[in-house]
Amino acid sequence: MIETVRVHHRVSHADALERARAALAEVGIPAPESRLKNYPHELSGGMRQRVAIAIAFINKPDLIIADEPTTALDVTIQAQILAEAQALCARTGTAMIWITHDLAVVSSLADRIAVMYAGRIVETGRTADVVNDPQHPYTKGLIDSVPSHNVRGQRLAQIPGMTPSLINLPQGCAFRTRCSRVIDACLQEPPMRELGPGRAVRCFNPVGSPEHAVAEVAS
Repeated sequence: MIETVRVHHRVSHADALERARAALAEVGIPAPESRLKNYPHELSGGMRQRVAIAIAFINKPDLIIADEPTTALDVTIQAQILAEAQALCARTGTAMIWITHDLAVVSSLADRIAVMYAGRIVETGRTADVVNDPQHPYTKGLIDSVPSHNVRGQRLAQIPGMTPSLINLPQGCAFRTRCSRVIDACLQEPPMRELGPGRAVRCFNPVGSPEHAVAEVAS
């Protein structure tokens, strides 16, 4: 943590040490002075994650990109980390891009969602709009596959097929070989289409559109 500060700022070791201590205290780690002397293996998983958050915030960045930051944490610790990250962003004015496969985390954390498939954004919009009214078939498949949406006694919903290789993508839409709404236009590369203010989808046949109407637009 001290090295992280001194790489970016011309400060003494003592000043960097104090910044590190303050950063640990800010993320809720008790006795931060003594924790600074610990090795990582002496801390719990939740503690190590808090240290990682402290390091991310220690130089007061404008933006933090967090890639699966709550992976392998139990639900209770995950909730604490999410609350801590939100509080820190609110206090410091830092924006955060949160990359995750966990739809529950996204729903409770993000203001806006960008859904990606095969390396490209396929749908974006306000969180409530995307979660409650998904327009891309891939987004709809993800939400439908959440176990809590399942009817007791019926098989879990799933998206058929496998994600294609990024070095051998199918012609046109990358999702078309797995899509239940595929039409002839999908053999072309779909553009990002505006659905409203701040809402867009990369699809010729969105979930909320009748097939014939979209086919006419595509033609």
